[in-house]
Amino acid sequence: MLRYFTLFFILLTMSTAGQNRLLLLQQAVDSAFLNNPDLNQARAVLTQKENEWRTLTGIEAPEFSYFEEGINKDVTKPFEERRWTVSQKVDFPLTTVYRLKAVRQEAKALSYRIQAMENEIRSRVKSKYIEVLYALHLQELGRQQKALADDLYKAAYTRFETGMGNGMDLMNAELQVAEAENVLSEAERLLHMARYSLFYLMGLEVSEISYAIQFSDTLSSNSVEINQIQALEVLHEQPAYIAALYDYQAAENKLKEAKSNILPDISFNLYQQNYGDGYNFHGFEVGLSIPIWLPFEQKGRIKMAEARQTEIEWQQKSIELDMKQQIEHAWHNYQSSKQVIDRYNETMSEKSEKLQALSLKAYQLGEIDLLNLLNAQQTYLTNQKRYLTALRDYYLELALLEKYLNLKLVY
Repeated sequence: MLRYFTLFFILLTMSTAGQNRLLLLQQAVDSAFLNNPDLNQARAVLTQKENEWRTLTGIEAPEFSYFEEGINKDVTKPFEERRWTVSQKVDFPLTTVYRLKAVRQEAKALSYRIQAMENEIRSRVKSKYIEVLYALHLQELGRQQKALADDLYKAAYTRFETGMGNGMDLMNAELQVAEAENVLSEAERLLHMARYSLFYLMGLEVSEISYAIQFSDTLSSNSVEINQIQALEVLHEQPAYIAALYDYQAAENKLKEAKSNILPDISFNLYQQNYGDGYNFHGFEVGLSIPIWLPFEQKGRIKMAEARQTEIEWQQKSIELDMKQQIEHAWHNYQSSKQVIDRYNETMSEKSEKLQALSLKAYQLGEIDLLNLLNAQQTYLTNQKRYLTALRDYYLELALLEKYLNLKLVY
């Protein structure tokens, strides 16, 4: 019930006067947490695992039985003995202790694995949201390119009409307009793909998806003021790595459980006996189950538990190497993207825009030819796109680092 209420609240807050709906980054993350199938499956499995211990106590259901012996209706005493019996079988206590420890550690491993899944989902949703914003800005850049191509065409046409230009310049200008339209179409295609990828991660139903859903224009970020070595120091604090540690401890206890199976299980029987004058006697019986088939059944379990330990050791190594690679790549890409952004903001933005404006005016006055104007426009557009790409990569790497550093870096 709470899940549906939360989802309703998210969708309600997206509504604005029944028209456009503004989807914020945190709302997208919350929706994904509510609707992600793999995450909800893992939560259900955790609930199962947390209650599994109740079925593994090693205490079987008690057995009640009735017993008569020496029955003969032709004699004064029609029976020799009547007996009510309660029988109970239990595993050897040490075996049960190891088994329950293993289950608890498996539950802890699963809970940390769910944390890792949540971190991964948060990072993926933020990445898709960043891709949507990138596509929106790329679309806006496409409109700028189209406007520049239109201005170029008007200038070339004016020069052609006045006899200052030639047909080749006009044809080239027409091609620039067509190319700008192609760029704009490609930007729209990327936007549609990014939108639906985000909606898929959010788990939205088809009926909830519409073009009225809008996105925030910008994102904010917290600067990462740590070096690469510090980033790698958090490696062993990752939920996936801790989950593997608990898996290993669970495997250790399963190995101990398998070895303890050589110890006998215990059975208890309690009797209430009647020898003809009422249930005035009672008795008890204690039995031990001797594992005479140890070379077959128990030895196989021990070998399986040892192999499971080896598997988890290599799994830990794989997780460590994979996370180390991802952290290093994310860190270096973050640094490179930040340098491009700083360089653009400090020098390239103003100069490339000024060069483009002056070149168009000079071409209109006949001071430069079309090739120089095209070079100036191309420099401006290339710088703009490189800046947008660097800005996208900057936020993408922050979203990835956020998954490992346990910090809120993109919001």
